[in-house]
Amino acid sequence: MTGHSFSAIQKEPAYLKVAKAIEADISARRLLPGDTLPTETELSVQFGLNRSTVREGIRLLEQQGLLERGEGKRLIIRQPAMGDIAQRASHGLAFGGVTFREVWEALATFQPAAARLVAQRGDPTVIAKLKEITGQLGAAKAKDNETTVRAAKAFFTVLAENLDNRVLEVMLHSMTHLIAASLMRVIDGAPRARQRILEAQRQLIEAFETSDEDAAALWMRRHIGDLKRAYEVAQVDLDESVL
Repeated sequence: MTGHSFSAIQKEPAYLKVAKAIEADISARRLLPGDTLPTETELSVQFGLNRSTVREGIRLLEQQGLLERGEGKRLIIRQPAMGDIAQRASHGLAFGGVTFREVWEALATFQPAAARLVAQRGDPTVIAKLKEITGQLGAAKAKDNETTVRAAKAFFTVLAENLDNRVLEVMLHSMTHLIAASLMRVIDGAPRARQRILEAQRQLIEAFETSDEDAAALWMRRHIGDLKRAYEVAQVDLDESVL
């Protein structure tokens, strides 16, 4: 067979190669949280690159939560927080073309189970945080969409962060980031959106206080169901990408 052609291989910037080389050693656990890296000058010698290129690679790892500056500006390997991992996961899903339908189905599947766990534990500290968020939402003006979305996101974030399960935390936290972006698109067209969110949050808090797992799951299903209805009222194509 003749005449076949290949696309040119894309060259990768040197700073990305630096970041990937360091990340590979972290992933292989040749570098552990708390370990220090050589200085930028030493790294530039080891990699055979100029210092500014090495610095760009390091900056990328700092943004990803894998490196931090310690005493004397030493570079220290950091164990990323669950919130950092969730943020990266949500970005990956969004840029990967995840749809409104996919986000809603994931929420409808996992959020009621998360609500059960929170009710089961009945942690007063968690409940106090949720009450504070609901109080801020209750004090917001009817058309204050920014506060409404912020409160909805904060409520889900607190739930995710207090499940005592890092896998669920990352998964639900990443969904929360995607929810906030989609809510801003539909909230204007959703009737009584703030009131419905407020009612659901209050009912969920009551279920958490009384350790009523069934009520917590029921109200979470209704809460997530309201999100789908908001999409439909706003005539959002559920198979459209959230980005």
